[in-house]
Amino acid sequence: MLTNYFEYIPAEPKREMILTRLGYRKSSTILDRKYEELLEYGIREGNLLCRPKGVFCRLKIIERNINPVILENNIKLVSSSLANMLENCGEVVLMCSTVGKEVTERISYEVTNGNASLGLIIDSVASQKADACLDWMVSFVNKMLQKEGKILTSKRYSPGYGDFSLLNQRIMYNILKLEKLDIALTEKCMLVPEKSVTAIAGIKEKSFI
Repeated sequence: MLTNYFEYIPAEPKREMILTRLGYRKSSTILDRKYEELLEYGIREGNLLCRPKGVFCRLKIIERNINPVILENNIKLVSSSLANMLENCGEVVLMCSTVGKEVTERISYEVTNGNASLGLIIDSVASQKADACLDWMVSFVNKMLQKEGKILTSKRYSPGYGDFSLLNQRIMYNILKLEKLDIALTEKCMLVPEKSVTAIAGIKEKSFI
């Protein structure tokens, strides 16, 4: 099992996704000049504060029944939805991205000191940046797999989604050794810093697309 770490990921969040997360609707939302200036400032600050890093590893699927999915090293993932997604897959990729603690500290500071609007803008930037980092890693892995005639599943699952219990976060944390990215895990299986995301995708032959 080879684990690949990235100390910097050159991923940029999409502006429209940042705005959508803030409740902006292109057809009906009108922003006054003061808020537009705050928005531009918040997006710049959010991007500057993010420290995007990530990791992924590739594991073979040993057994894929309805439940559980068993990976190499007897790693068991209990989720019928995940098993369905991996129906035509022989391997999986586990991945994690984080944007660091500086940005979450700034969000907390702004909200605590009465600047909730700015805090929410930076929060949206940080969330979209973390997702953009996962997208970047998916693209990176797909380029690697292209030589083998394989591709990642278009869907990916994160612990806490559907019937893929949040408890799986601990399994992924240990496999990916997320402490190397300065990420901690709480007793309730939440990642710290908050703007950190784990996910799993399947690897399949292109013939199954």
